[in-house]
Amino acid sequence: MVEAAVLVNERLSGELQQAITALSWSPGGEFLAIASAGGELLLLDFPAGCEELLCGNSDESLSAIGFSADCCFLMAVGQASCLLLWELGGSGLRPMAIEPISLECGWIDQALWQPVGSLLAVGAGREVRLWDSSTRGWFSGRLDLPGTVQSLAWSADGKQLAASCHGELVVWNPLVSPQVEPLRIPTGSAGLVLAFSPIADLLACGQMDRSLMLWPQFGQGRPWRFSGFPAKVRSLSWGMNRGRLAPSLAVASAENVVIWEQRDISERGWHPNPLVWHQEKVQALSFSPGSSLLASASADGTVALWDGRGRLLQPLEGDGQGFQCLAWRGDGLHLAAGDNQGSWWLWPVAVPAREKQKRTAGFGFGQ
Repeated sequence: MVEAAVLVNERLSGELQQAITALSWSPGGEFLAIASAGGELLLLDFPAGCEELLCGNSDESLSAIGFSADCCFLMAVGQASCLLLWELGGSGLRPMAIEPISLECGWIDQALWQPVGSLLAVGAGREVRLWDSSTRGWFSGRLDLPGTVQSLAWSADGKQLAASCHGELVVWNPLVSPQVEPLRIPTGSAGLVLAFSPIADLLACGQMDRSLMLWPQFGQGRPWRFSGFPAKVRSLSWGMNRGRLAPSLAVASAENVVIWEQRDISERGWHPNPLVWHQEKVQALSFSPGSSLLASASADGTVALWDGRGRLLQPLEGDGQGFQCLAWRGDGLHLAAGDNQGSWWLWPVAVPAREKQKRTAGFGFGQ
């Protein structure tokens, strides 16, 4: 049942020409980048109160975008098989485009910056390449996989990189001696989404065969496997709060959201809490940084805000179109979402005091 307290009572919105495919906040929250299936890339600069279209409509979709940890670079990849980069000079300064880097590997779905460090991992066909912003060139090492890269994830400290393909999960530390072989784990299916926990050294993998796998010790330990989901596991999000043994893990499959909590170290020690409300496929979900508040975006045209107990606090709506992606700002007080008709939405969120963990002070739009 929806609680009486209202967490959101205002919003900002805008439009691109085609469906929104990706959203990314800069580490400090000054910028929001928005990408579309038409190759558009919009940069919102909140302190300066302006926006700039970095890429126009090209009919070559963008799949992944993101800011480097030091906020000096913005990257984008997609259908054009190129790595696109812009150098950022700060708020109010026009980003400088770097010459596109062709990879000649077909559509690029996966690219992800280190959360700490200068490396950008790019899934180029059956290999993972690393672009180093400190040298503005390719890192010497690369990772080969037996199949096309399906998902990438960095550990919170930026030392471990996980990559998945059909039948195999690889955990690689690119910063150690090249004589140290990556850890290769057979999975029996294709890993569609990966996520390292922010604490407790856990790695989650949502699979095409409707199962979820969890490894302790960055993949070194014996995995837990959970099956019986109604469809492919397409989205994962770890909470920041530590439960009895591990943080909460939110999982999306079809129209269902399930929060898993570990109560003891056995496989049966993981307990599911289904969150039933959405009517169509859940496309994305994410815990708010610094709180147990969870947002889920659905093709039914709604974004739902849930508390740490799995209770629906407030549904959010756009123009009735299906939502495809969402992203929290680092302050945990602003939520962005994009729909399948090109509209983007931005909501300030008043997080209930009981849901807050440790957080730094945030700042409002344009401040």
